[in-house]
Amino acid sequence: MDPLNNTGVIEDAHHRRRERDRACAALMTDEQKEEKNRKRREAYKRKKCHAHNKENDPGPEE
Repeated sequence: MDPLNNTGVIEDAHHRRRERDRACAALMTDEQKEEKNRKRREAYKRKKCHAHNKENDPGPEE
C-alpha cells in the first residue's frame, strides 16, 4: 500500500460504518424510526432557522 495514498483504509471504514448503520436500521421498530426522523427534522429546522437569522446579523461591532 502506498503510504501517501491510503484511501483504501478510509473507504473500508466508511463501508464498515455503512454496514453497521444498515444493520441497526433494520432492527429498529417503526416507532423508533419515526422518532429518529422527527429529531432529524427538528435539528434541520433549527439549523435552517439559525442560518437564516445569522444572515441578517450585522456581526460584532469593532
